[in-house]
Amino acid sequence: MSYIYIVRHGQSLGNLKGGFAGHTDYPLSDLGHKQARITADFLKDEHIETVISSPLSRAMQTAAPIAGDRNLEIVPEKGFMEMNFGEWEGMAIEEVEEKYNGAFTVWKTQMYKTVCPGGESTIDCYNRAVNALIETAKKYDGHDICITSHGAVIKCICCYLHKMPIEKLQDIRWADNASVTKLEYKNGAFEIVYESKSDHMGEFVTGVSKTIR
Repeated sequence: MSYIYIVRHGQSLGNLKGGFAGHTDYPLSDLGHKQARITADFLKDEHIETVISSPLSRAMQTAAPIAGDRNLEIVPEKGFMEMNFGEWEGMAIEEVEEKYNGAFTVWKTQMYKTVCPGGESTIDCYNRAVNALIETAKKYDGHDICITSHGAVIKCICCYLHKMPIEKLQDIRWADNASVTKLEYKNGAFEIVYESKSDHMGEFVTGVSKTIR
């Protein structure tokens, strides 16, 4: 048996800008660094033996204090990178909605149907994220690990964990910045211990729980 801690990156400069970040390599904001430290403190007593991260800066910077507290190197894993939004990256929501004929409405109400020009489809992102989780769990079976990743990827993973069809993906809540989802992995199966926990950050929470995105 092992425990897997999935952490969304702290608030990034892309979050402050708004719109779609995707593979654009935004670093953490000053608040994002604070959130990363608070979450590392929240996890300080957990027996984490390996820290794995999306190679994007905002995720690596979130992983840094978790790994640093344990004198661990961060293992980059592209499977946990954010969805590639292609031509949407850096664009405001309103701009995407107008330029791509209601594409944001599809994203919001039928997320699984989204296909980003020059990027990924939601289905591709889902398959990539779920496969990365399964393969990582198998590889580190018997060892507690932490994974730092991104909003859309964690949403896809939680949809899989809840055994919900991808058609219901939009019904899975978005994880707050620097929130933690804890899983138990035993005999090849996952069980959610808690999901998208962010109350340890108190007044510094950003994301779906607050108006600051």
